[in-house]
Amino acid sequence: MILVTGATGFVGRQLVRAMKSRFPGRPMRILSRATPPPGVLPDGVQVVLGDIADPKTAAEAVHEAHGVIHLAAKLQTNARTIQEMRRVNAEGARNLYAAAVAARVRLFVHMSSAAVYGPPRRANPFREDDACKPITPYQVTKFEAEEALSQIDPKETRLNILRPPGIYGPGSLLEIEVYNRVLTRRWSIELSGGIIVHPTYVGDVVEAIIALVEEPAPPGTVFNLGGERPILLRALRALIAEMLGVSRRSIVVPASIAGPFGGIAQAFFALMSRPRPLLAEMSRGRCFSSAVDDRRFRERYPAVPVTHLADGLREHINWAREQHLLERPPRAGGPTATSC
Repeated sequence: MILVTGATGFVGRQLVRAMKSRFPGRPMRILSRATPPPGVLPDGVQVVLGDIADPKTAAEAVHEAHGVIHLAAKLQTNARTIQEMRRVNAEGARNLYAAAVAARVRLFVHMSSAAVYGPPRRANPFREDDACKPITPYQVTKFEAEEALSQIDPKETRLNILRPPGIYGPGSLLEIEVYNRVLTRRWSIELSGGIIVHPTYVGDVVEAIIALVEEPAPPGTVFNLGGERPILLRALRALIAEMLGVSRRSIVVPASIAGPFGGIAQAFFALMSRPRPLLAEMSRGRCFSSAVDDRRFRERYPAVPVTHLADGLREHINWAREQHLLERPPRAGGPTATSC
């Protein structure tokens, strides 16, 4: 029996369907706060209704389970929601793990996030042994979850933790605003430096989780899990434009011009309560990475696929078109907007 939390979410839906297809004879159960809508889950999946922070619900959910895949989390980044985020992300994870340990569950896969490392602070990607310096409510509560799990004696339960950066793909709405901005804004002014991101395709995350279920890593192992390659944010926007089939021009301001104004702009944003701590350095041509080094995972699980970034974007964009989520690009010769 495998228990999945967050099964009605973006990653969870795809994971449950993939596992049910891959292991048709293996019983599956989900823990959900509400009854899933018709068609969300494949036939034969058991449903336990309740709150992840309730010890009785957690005990019922893990009963007779051999493995737990914990995906449930709150993603809101508004500071006013931190208490609810902490209740779900940190306290809920601790409660479920404690119940799993008490029930002698063999494997507990915890979906963490590369967000635990905090904001970008250097050009190199984050490694698993790097210090975590979370700032936002989401970053803080995901880190608190990992800390809470580490304080519980695992006994017979093997804990494996995954830290992916931004997960994208069919079913995700987070990137739609970016796609529409690329569609409707044909010009952009960019700094010579910038942020390096690491988009990770949802199908690869699903396969990574299944690999851990089939062959768990040693207890307490933490894995980064990234996509095909890190990419500078402005280069990603250019690739998105190519996948969308639109022409977009990017003007890169040289460091010799942008550098002297970077500090002034940074001070201005700080006065407006919109701090941009890296702006001055990026104006001087420096790059900062939010990507991850996932060689530890790839060396242990070489068979787990890596979807090409262009292919993953194409799949996501095609899905967004089918769902009528993309705006129509402006007509040729029409007015355009400029963004930084």
